[in-house]
Amino acid sequence: MNALPMKTPQPLGAVVDELVANFGLRRVLLAVAARLFRKQHPPDSGTFPKLVKQPGVDRLSDHLRADLGLQPDTHHRVHIDPIMLHRY
Repeated sequence: MNALPMKTPQPLGAVVDELVANFGLRRVLLAVAARLFRKQHPPDSGTFPKLVKQPGVDRLSDHLRADLGLQPDTHHRVHIDPIMLHRY
C-alpha cells in the first residue's frame, strides 16, 4: 500500500498573503465578495444514490417471520419477482 505524505497545514494568514501576492488585493476582495453573494444551488439529484425501498414485514416468508419472533402470516401469498424470478 502506498502512503501519502501528510502536508503541514498552512495558517489562514499565509494563504491569504500568497493570494494577495499572486493576484492583488483588489481581485482577492472582489472574488471574496462575489462568493458571498453567489446563489447556492443544491447538487444534482442524479449524483446521489437512489434510496432502495425496504420491503415491509408483510412480504416476509413464515420462516423469516419466525426468525424475527413474529407470528406466521395467515394471509401470506407467494410473491414472485418477474425480473429476478425468485420468491420474496
